[in-house]
Amino acid sequence: MSQTSFLRRGSRFLVAGVPITLCDYGAFKLSVLAGLDPSWARVLSFLVAFALSFVLHRGWTFGSAAPWWRDLRSYFAARLACFLLAQVIFMVLQKGFGLSPDLAFWLQAPVQPIGNFLLGHFIVFRLTSSDSSAP
Repeated sequence: MSQTSFLRRGSRFLVAGVPITLCDYGAFKLSVLAGLDPSWARVLSFLVAFALSFVLHRGWTFGSAAPWWRDLRSYFAARLACFLLAQVIFMVLQKGFGLSPDLAFWLQAPVQPIGNFLLGHFIVFRLTSSDSSAP
């Protein structure tokens, strides 16, 4: 895979990430306002954002040509690993350091997209994308 492809994917990942992040935060905020514990609200918002991210990133960002069900398991595993790391950071910031749920959310926010992009580019969609030159 060329550097141009990496940069194109990175740009598309960032553009798609804006509505995904807004959806994630919106679901989180609404869940907290509805009385859900912030840690569980993060779980719920992850699931909402996951659905949107799979659709946007699979087709537009990474250009996967494989049937969607082949990508789903590995994409979910990658997203879940990044979410769990971010969730631990969120809980430490929010419960351990006493930060507000909103501040803890935004401080941990970069962990998931960085991990998600790298795992998506190098592992999940490496062999399934239409522009892949991988062996």
